[in-house]
Amino acid sequence: MIKIVFKNGSVAKWKKGEWTGYKYDGKCFIVTKNEQWVGIYNMDSVISIIVK
Repeated sequence: MIKIVFKNGSVAKWKKGEWTGYKYDGKCFIVTKNEQWVGIYNMDSVISIIVK
């Protein structure tokens, strides 16, 4: 599971099977599935990221 909490109080959750990997490039957190980007999040808007 990946849980992303934003400064505005919103939460994005990615359950097992919805993603196969993730990347961080210094500005964005990117969720991938089979080498395809399925989610991209600007770190200026993010409070925390939990990966289990």
